[in-house]
Amino acid sequence: MARPRSPKGRARRTHELLAFEYPDAVCELDHRNAFELLAATILSAQSTDARVNLVTPELFRRWPTPEALMVAPPEEVQEVIHSTGFFQSKTKSLIGMATRLVEVYGGEVPGAMEDLVTLPGVGRKTANV
Repeated sequence: MARPRSPKGRARRTHELLAFEYPDAVCELDHRNAFELLAATILSAQSTDARVNLVTPELFRRWPTPEALMVAPPEEVQEVIHSTGFFQSKTKSLIGMATRLVEVYGGEVPGAMEDLVTLPGVGRKTANV
């Protein structure tokens, strides 16, 4: 088979190969929607998925939406996520991400890489998740 020439074609082929090689692959971060996955992925930097999965139930119980998280008291968020490490910068990223989601994207997580990387705490690695 010839190598696809376009970036989309190469990405599609890569996805096909990965799906064939790893048919049962699943995300280890517990989440119910794109917002929760994005927040959990931000928390996963320099932490384990197991640790993140221990703190996210309380995080999402208290602040289940971008609208709720954007107005959360930073010291309360820090208390909840403290055990993931780098809690001060992660709190700033989470609240900033939620604020931008509400103000720019109507509270919805965008799908395009170029939009995702404009969110605080989101680089290419996080956006790829």
